[in-house]
Amino acid sequence: MNLQQLIKERRSISAYQDKEVPGFLIEELLETAIWVPNHKMTEPWRFVFIQGEAKEKLAEINRQVAVSKTNSNSDEELKIVSDNAYHKIMNVPFIFFVVNTLHPQEKLREEDYASSSCLIQNFSLLAWEKGLSTFWKTGKLAFCEETAELIGLKDDERVVGQIQVGYPAKNQSPVPRKSAKERITIIE
Repeated sequence: MNLQQLIKERRSISAYQDKEVPGFLIEELLETAIWVPNHKMTEPWRFVFIQGEAKEKLAEINRQVAVSKTNSNSDEELKIVSDNAYHKIMNVPFIFFVVNTLHPQEKLREEDYASSSCLIQNFSLLAWEKGLSTFWKTGKLAFCEETAELIGLKDDERVVGQIQVGYPAKNQSPVPRKSAKERITIIE
């Protein structure tokens, strides 16, 4: 698959096959994904793999977040929301967090965030090439205090994303994009 095809065909699919994704494969993909533009070569990222009991704890945190956001008072509906939130995490074959050191200089802090975002895109493309789907999550779960404690987030760090990885259980058609030509401004 050539790069242009890979970029256009990659999808964020969150329905996964019940198939293990080995940690060594994630490590291998990350070894290539880190080759991104990074001003001042700060290499601000680190990765937190969530496995075993930690995954169960993250699923419980997700359950609490979902229940706190619901407007329902029905015990039956709360149980459904609660169970769905728990299984949304437990059914993901592999989860890791991309964590970024916050540089004291605002300019470099933003550039580091951009580099880490490029790293996630590289990882997503590499994973797709291997038949894996990734889903980059930045919702409330990724940023709550309980998750920060679970992943050992330091005061001088921020979460760039929770990355869910698995073999996709379905196909997904691309969402049409507006042509880049429609968004070009030429200044002479």
